[in-house]
Amino acid sequence: MVTVKKSYRLQKILLAVSAIFTVVGQLLRDLLSMLAESAETKSDDAVSSAVRGGALNYRTGKLDDGTDATGWYEEDN
Repeated sequence: MVTVKKSYRLQKILLAVSAIFTVVGQLLRDLLSMLAESAETKSDDAVSSAVRGGALNYRTGKLDDGTDATGWYEEDN
């Protein structure tokens, strides 16, 4: 009879610990999700332009399609 009560108590303790870990895990996931949403990224930098391809515009310092009338596409000497 004593072992049944201890087993039942242990089962309740493990269930409570599992519930606490689940809630803490969900809170951490939500916190990280909010932080990731608020992070600002620069989408028009040289790296993203390099993925698209193009010629280096020395006036803007970015890659583009080579049709900028006021830009220059050859390095100055």
